[in-house]
Amino acid sequence: MPLTLYYETLSSPSRAVLALLELANIPHEKKHISVLKGETKSAEYLKINPNGLVPAIDDDGFVVWEHDAVLKYLAATRKSAEEYYPEDIKIRTFIDQYYPFHHASIRKNVIHYFFGVNGLLPPGIFNKEDARKKVEESLTNFETIYLKDKKYITGDKITIADFSASNEILQIYLGSDIDFYKFPRVKAYLERCLENPVIGATNEPVKEFVKQLKSK
Repeated sequence: MPLTLYYETLSSPSRAVLALLELANIPHEKKHISVLKGETKSAEYLKINPNGLVPAIDDDGFVVWEHDAVLKYLAATRKSAEEYYPEDIKIRTFIDQYYPFHHASIRKNVIHYFFGVNGLLPPGIFNKEDARKKVEESLTNFETIYLKDKKYITGDKITIADFSASNEILQIYLGSDIDFYKFPRVKAYLERCLENPVIGATNEPVKEFVKQLKSK
């Protein structure tokens, strides 16, 4: 029985998991759960993930949610995915070390800015100047602490940490007014990730969504 992925194309954590499934050639079925239609809060989906968030997977009755937990589970259970979360303890620890920063800084500040500049937040809770400062601080830290002069977060090879980071930051790279020339290493990193055909393809819905928002 193939693994089932519950996902939303506009969800960066979903795109991170989808990237691993595709790159590692893991057989799977996809079930689209629309966040915009409120399907993540439906009684049916809450049986899958009581938190009402995507992504989640059902692996022959074993359900996993929280995207970094899903990524690590897949790498631990599918040999074809091992290279993206290597057994080398130093590389694995660096990946694990990245995720708290990812959630507390990159994801938190990027998604707030992306939603805010694209008119997706209720009036009165988005201060653009303040939000921009927080995003730029996150990008500075990502560039100077985690990326440095490396091709990817852990070195020359792409890992699950990059699936999470690139899919998150690409939202404001493709759909905001942040000047990425101020962050040349991040810009080069994102372009490098987009050259990967799977990551490029998983972000096409983001490009289309931004176009639709701008046309309104």
